[in-house]
Amino acid sequence: MKAIFFPIFMVALLSAIPGSGQSQCKTLKEQKSEFVKLVKPYDFEGISGGILNAGKTRSISVSVFSKVKYRLHFRTEGFENPVIIRVMTINRQLLWSNEKDPGNVLYEFIPSKSDKYFVEFSAPGSAYDDVRGCVSVVLSSRPY
Repeated sequence: MKAIFFPIFMVALLSAIPGSGQSQCKTLKEQKSEFVKLVKPYDFEGISGGILNAGKTRSISVSVFSKVKYRLHFRTEGFENPVIIRVMTINRQLLWSNEKDPGNVLYEFIPSKSDKYFVEFSAPGSAYDDVRGCVSVVLSSRPY
């Protein structure tokens, strides 16, 4: 069963803003080719990502179904400090966060019912106005 992946923010190719001093983000197509191998034995379901300014928060939504085991893989780059990632229900109930362990970039779960989850990326603040980085999330699944 395939999950439906609904990006709320930028779904176009990831690219750095010229003159921002940030490294260029990999395109979603480039990331997909890397993640397809990484997610095995799970099936690749989708990828979403974009550029996030320092001190800002962005969310994407992910539809999930019961009786399926999921993994969310997160990638962030270009920030001075760790990006805080939260996974929440549609009612904003916190299910998972990397706040206490910023190096944790994988969330594995089996939803008790079909639902819509939100993945929220909160970029750290910066002393510089033009700091931007790249964020992405990959959804993979397999029957449970």
